[in-house]
Amino acid sequence: MPTELTDEQIKKVNHEFRRCREGTAEAIINLRRTGDTALIPEILRGIVWRYVRPEAREQVEKASLETPLSALGMDSLMMLEVVLDVQDALDVTVEDAELRRVKTFNDVSELLMQRFTEIHQAA
Repeated sequence: MPTELTDEQIKKVNHEFRRCREGTAEAIINLRRTGDTALIPEILRGIVWRYVRPEAREQVEKASLETPLSALGMDSLMMLEVVLDVQDALDVTVEDAELRRVKTFNDVSELLMQRFTEIHQAA
């Protein structure tokens, strides 16, 4: 599961996630290097931060794991953008049916940790 990244891969992650909350790209790089799924909630929060309105970003910072994503002003288009970025960051695929069941940061984090573990343990 842990992977050594090339300088080019690190540069690509830093570029692709430069608009996310500070520390997000580093968390993605560390996840890829170590396989530590405990980094996934931080990655998710950083990507959500990117897509919410600037005035809602403080709410993202303060949100608990039980905070509904809808309370942060996430609409279906924002959620789609978040999911696409998360899939790229974690190298996982999330099915539409799975997404319909998630409501909170914790729901999404647990789903992503499960998918990441399933995919990367099989590799």
